[in-house]
Amino acid sequence: MSSVAATDGALLIGRNIEVRLQQVGIEQQPLMIVDHMLDDPHAMIEAARTTQFYVPEHTNYPGINARLPDAYYRTVIATLRGPLEAAFGLSRSAHLKYFGFFALATTRSDAARPIQKIPHHDSPDPGRLAMVHYLCQGAFGGTGFFRHKATGFESVDATRRDAYVAAASRELAQSSDTAAYAGPVMANYEMIGRAEMIFNRLIVYRSHVLHSALLDDVAGSADPAKGRLTANGFLEATTGP
Repeated sequence: MSSVAATDGALLIGRNIEVRLQQVGIEQQPLMIVDHMLDDPHAMIEAARTTQFYVPEHTNYPGINARLPDAYYRTVIATLRGPLEAAFGLSRSAHLKYFGFFALATTRSDAARPIQKIPHHDSPDPGRLAMVHYLCQGAFGGTGFFRHKATGFESVDATRRDAYVAAASRELAQSSDTAAYAGPVMANYEMIGRAEMIFNRLIVYRSHVLHSALLDDVAGSADPAKGRLTANGFLEATTGP
């Protein structure tokens, strides 16, 4: 068991932490699944309850965000450095830059914009990683991974971005199905894999893969102890600080 001290307290990794790697779709994109990530995940829920949530600007997240404790990402990166290098080909000498936030999905589907209800990619850079840590308990959906039917793309890098954006934009303009969030049955996407939501499970995948949170269509609770609370993060390997 390890700990990482920080100015806002220390977090311990789980005594029974488990790390495994899967591949998704025809492209065999890596999906790292970490169960029992933290020894006391409830401490993160309490941290979320005492912080200030806000509506994020310039993103399509269907809900509210808040700042993560510094101890969180220090613990996660220190613990998972080796597995991340092995799974995603990160250099041992690389500096890992992290940006993350608490997230609560609170927007009901009929109040969300159409673009919020289709799978997306966070970045066209396959070297950038996305992380989701499920800190919610209850019957919440996990994360789905998708293939775009018209293009066949399961990921969108710089060489595919223009073609994908053009096709997806046409479909959004023509679509009359704006009721539900992304899920197993969609007109223009096929779900090719999913990570089930299990309390204290963390998943890591390349941020250019097409994915979506599997959300309920009703409004989610804004109470971190009751809603679909996750810690979301992005990781980038660089050669300097």
